[in-house]
Amino acid sequence: MKEIEPWGVNVPFLLLGLAYWCAGGVSLFEGLAFHPLFMMIGTYSIYFGMFQRLFFPARNYLPLHLASLVLLAVPVYPLQAFASVSLVGVEVWGVKDIRSYGTRFPVNWLVLSSPVASVVAWLLYPLDVWVLVVPLLLYLLGVNVGVFSATLGLKPKFGWRQFPVLGMVVLTGVLPSLFPALVVAYTVWLFLGTRRFKFNLTALLSLLTPVVASISSLSMGEEIHAFALGMMAPFFFSCITYSTSRYNYGRTVPVPVLLLSSYLLRSFDLWFSSLLFILSTLYFIYMTKDNFTLTTVRSGMASKYVRPPH
Repeated sequence: MKEIEPWGVNVPFLLLGLAYWCAGGVSLFEGLAFHPLFMMIGTYSIYFGMFQRLFFPARNYLPLHLASLVLLAVPVYPLQAFASVSLVGVEVWGVKDIRSYGTRFPVNWLVLSSPVASVVAWLLYPLDVWVLVVPLLLYLLGVNVGVFSATLGLKPKFGWRQFPVLGMVVLTGVLPSLFPALVVAYTVWLFLGTRRFKFNLTALLSLLTPVVASISSLSMGEEIHAFALGMMAPFFFSCITYSTSRYNYGRTVPVPVLLLSSYLLRSFDLWFSSLLFILSTLYFIYMTKDNFTLTTVRSGMASKYVRPPH
């Protein structure tokens, strides 16, 4: 078996994502039309980086890693769709390698279907920005099955057991009003079959934040922001911290609280809501700062894990 040599593929994607979020924030307050596009490119940058870091971080995929990074970074339609094709290429190559090693693993259909969905969504983006939510939902709901199983003791569900959630995600892409039902159904689905619940405040708040935000959207509207602030950001920050800087996971309790508050206050005070989002993001960066290093780029691990003993 050929030795797998990982690298920190997530680092440049995270930096690109944060840069686009900054640009998106500026465009919002300057009244420019680029806000939705910039925020989505930033979000997809984080998704691309973490998808590849968690599942296909090997150096032999580097050409496709870089191709997806470069194509995603240029805010010109349809280059993001081409970037998604590169991501599909990484996935196909990686799955082929895994099968050649004779390795068996539980199939996370939600996660594995997200790159193909990303190609379709970016091609359809000119019709409605909401279509870009579907691949993100597939990835976030799928990857966090593992996080919540580990932190809350919930029974992990893979393979065909994910098909009902996958179907609801597709329906939500057509009918955004189903977003609250999807979130509630997903939460209930996670708890099915669980015999011994573990208490973890960070994980519990990260799981409940989308429930509150999505239900609140029934009266407040703005499903896209209920998703972005109530689910996307808390789920990404929780998963990234747990997978890269687990030693700080328990210290990220304020993050989902700040993000939920950001959504709930958005209709009343956009400036203060934005400030809460910025604070939560800065706190997340501080909690994961050991991953923004050259050591992480070279090794694929947080620098804290590879520092030489004193």
